[in-house]
Amino acid sequence: MSELIKDHGVSKLLSLFLLIFTVSVILILTLMPSQVFQREMETEVKSLSSLINETQWLNLTYEVQRIYTNAYVKGGIQQSVEDSLLPKSDYKIKEIVSKFKGEFILNRVVNNIHILSYQMVYRVSMMKFWIWVMLPFFFALIYDGYMVRKIRMYEPRQISIKGSRIWTRSIVYMLVFTFCYLLIPNFLGQKAPWYPVLMLCLTGLAFRNTISNFMKVA
Repeated sequence: MSELIKDHGVSKLLSLFLLIFTVSVILILTLMPSQVFQREMETEVKSLSSLINETQWLNLTYEVQRIYTNAYVKGGIQQSVEDSLLPKSDYKIKEIVSKFKGEFILNRVVNNIHILSYQMVYRVSMMKFWIWVMLPFFFALIYDGYMVRKIRMYEPRQISIKGSRIWTRSIVYMLVFTFCYLLIPNFLGQKAPWYPVLMLCLTGLAFRNTISNFMKVA
């Protein structure tokens, strides 16, 4: 982990996250038609029911709606966004800002902020759900990696430094992919719910191989 921090400093990661967030938000809010964004989000939520049972799906969607309503709607964020961006009267800005594909650009931005906020709540909640479900899998991988490293401690050959660094850096890539996942719209259609499952499997494998390839101490 020290190597992870050394090679990829916290400031570098935060700068990268900020860049990804800024670019993604600008593109999504201005270029993504709200109706398309909404439809893709609904497709992603509905298709999750094919992976989990009905009770789990209902509980998860209810929890997402509860958090979104309490934090975003009742918390005043939704109203603040609309008050800040939408003209309250017939300002000249309505004449200056042209319509974008038939949709007033400020209305699009406001609607997409609402949808993006729901998407982030939904995907964070779904990640938490899968982490709990896959917890035994993660423990098994970590334990396996520890046992492999323990065996290698008694071997005369040194563990590959290059291999260790590759798997260590892969954890950073997984963090970046996870952050991107929270922001990007659903371009996978019905297969969207499989993405976090695959990502968590790869993350567990990366931790397992990082532990097993951790360099021996002389």
